[in-house]
Amino acid sequence: MAFLIPVLLSKRNLDMFVSSVLWLLLLSCSFSFGVESDINCLKSIKASLEDTLGYLNSSWDFNNNTEGFICNFLGIECWHPHESKVLNIKLSELGLKGQFPRGVENCTSLTGLDLSGNMLSGPLPHDIDKILTWVTSLDLSSNSFSGLIPATLSNCSYMNVLKLDNNQFSGNIPAEVNQLTRLKTFSVANNLLSGQVPPFGENIASIRRDSYANNPGLCGYPLKPCPSISQKKSLNVVRVFKSNGVTMVTAAGFGIGFVFSFSFFFF
Repeated sequence: MAFLIPVLLSKRNLDMFVSSVLWLLLLSCSFSFGVESDINCLKSIKASLEDTLGYLNSSWDFNNNTEGFICNFLGIECWHPHESKVLNIKLSELGLKGQFPRGVENCTSLTGLDLSGNMLSGPLPHDIDKILTWVTSLDLSSNSFSGLIPATLSNCSYMNVLKLDNNQFSGNIPAEVNQLTRLKTFSVANNLLSGQVPPFGENIASIRRDSYANNPGLCGYPLKPCPSISQKKSLNVVRVFKSNGVTMVTAAGFGIGFVFSFSFFFF
């Protein structure tokens, strides 16, 4: 029995040692994957955008193998300066051209993306929620993005800031956007949007008229009320009446009456 005790103890220590080694290996693999993923993220972004002013070409040099080297790139903030895990990407007003860079999805710990003030165009990805899962701040303002605003943005439940102003978005603002309960800043001003403004609720006092400015087709609080069904029907009513022997036909349809007069002469 006394002989077995050291054996049992050594076996227990061996098990603990093996478990520790496996755990460290797992952590190492996870860290390496994270680093590689974030480096590939930035490589993809650089490859997909036209760098008209040369800012990325001069700053984003991937020939460096030192730990955390991407954290010194222009517009890149990391969780820790010596750890290649991207926290924020801030590339505003750099003269970048192209479409929304899907490679952003490889920055798996990203919480902020600012691409404002560039020359980006085209539609936003319909699965943008899969690309920006953890993002709390998204600024795409002052570009030339077009098409519909993806309803899937409502799945980015951590979003605090959403700026889509000064683009060419059209159609309705997705009603699902009001599910972003953490939202504090929201702007779609200066687009081509129409329809009902989503009711965000009284708890989001910062979302005011300015957030929707210069979208003539938008209606609903805090803008002018949307026309009721009866009002919409009345826009297509044609009225006929007579006055002093002249038959008047009035058609209302665009907020301004169009009057056509027909005179009948009897001999």
